[in-house]
Amino acid sequence: NITDRLSFLAELFDVFECDSENESQLEAKLAELNAAGYLSSPVINNQGEIIAIVSEKQNGKERTLKKVSVCSDVFGSMIMADPTENKIYLQWMLNLFSRLIKDGKVNSTEAAIRLVEEDLPQANKYLTLFEDNKRKKKFKELCKGSYSLKGITDPTDINQYKSLSQLFDSVDPFIEKDASAIERTMQRFVDIGQALIPVKDRKFTLFIPKSTDASVIFEDFANWCTARKGNGMFNSYTTGHKKPNGKNSDIYIIINNKFFEGKSKEIYQIHFETNQLKDSRNGQNVSIFENVIAESEGISNFFYEELMTMAKHHSKGLENNRYLDYLIQFGFAESLFELLDENTPSIRFMTREIPRLPDISKFKSLDQLIITNAKMVELHPSIGKLTNLEMLVLTENRIKELPKEIGALKNLQFLNLIGNPIKEIPAEITYLDKSNGGSLHRVGVREEDIGVENYRKLRELLPTTFLS
Repeated sequence: NITDRLSFLAELFDVFECDSENESQLEAKLAELNAAGYLSSPVINNQGEIIAIVSEKQNGKERTLKKVSVCSDVFGSMIMADPTENKIYLQWMLNLFSRLIKDGKVNSTEAAIRLVEEDLPQANKYLTLFEDNKRKKKFKELCKGSYSLKGITDPTDINQYKSLSQLFDSVDPFIEKDASAIERTMQRFVDIGQALIPVKDRKFTLFIPKSTDASVIFEDFANWCTARKGNGMFNSYTTGHKKPNGKNSDIYIIINNKFFEGKSKEIYQIHFETNQLKDSRNGQNVSIFENVIAESEGISNFFYEELMTMAKHHSKGLENNRYLDYLIQFGFAESLFELLDENTPSIRFMTREIPRLPDISKFKSLDQLIITNAKMVELHPSIGKLTNLEMLVLTENRIKELPKEIGALKNLQFLNLIGNPIKEIPAEITYLDKSNGGSLHRVGVREEDIGVENYRKLRELLPTTFLS
């Protein structure tokens, strides 16, 4: 019966009482896990409440045993979200929650928190549609024809779905929707001051809702918590997470214009302050650079100005600056250098992605330039203008050619090129050698990176410089 099933699942997922006003319950649970040999730590949501405990212990010499203990409040919320009388989908939700926490990555933990804080009403909706339609022949045919569900051999088996996004894909054809009126609805909210449309070009429209009502018009088309009617998530996101200038943050919705004709499902939602960029499926780690930013000059320019403004207001400068991270992700790597003081004596970027070094001639006082693991493929010729440069470190990048202007760096003492597949070495590099009036003492370079011929060429061009 249902009581036995709930008791079984409570034991299987190690459900524990988690009253925030009774710390002794948590202490008792942690002591119990510690006595069993586990090293444990609580998982805390955005309100400071404990939703789970993740524990690890060695099981043998090499294997690590990992378990998740689920808070009773989370367990209860998932019981309510299961639309079936016998709670046949409860274990699937618990498995999804536990798997995200066990993964251990920051994005996965954040997804687990969102699942219980925001996504359970959507889970209820999709599970209801799944239960109502999974026995239909059309359901099975549509699932088998979906590229997003290729790994699922039996679409009627809920345990084969690894995320809410996959479940959404399976039931999406059974959600009644009509996009023809959306464009008019968007404009109506703009007209009454509850939304903005700052960009509308040939391919895309950018919509910024300024009210809860405006944010939910995509409810039937997207798996976003903010698009769900009767919820407070819009205010939670916009007023609960301020911009660096203290103003309410914005939610940005990008729509492919073919969506309005029913010819495309391409819509995206962005909220920079919580590091979320979602497609209609609410999928993680979505990239819009090639599909949107590179295709729309209007949207590209809009986000460049928005992000640069917020990046400049960021209190910690370049450190932990999510707006700067998005600028780079959207193809504006040069923005890194725009935010730096032009009188800085040293520039260091370790592991930030900088595909191309922009014009850096304004940094006249620079004596150290260190850019490593940046996926850099190209040095700008302006490097030759940095006549005070003494150290240039470019290790573990993808540079294939050095600009001839590098020969103008008469004060350069140390050059490190290790980890770059350099194919072209300019003859002008010889002017860095002390025999030709330069100051170069050592070059870090490996023969296996640049080839035997180029290594020999470097030795000839830099006769008094130590190669290592």
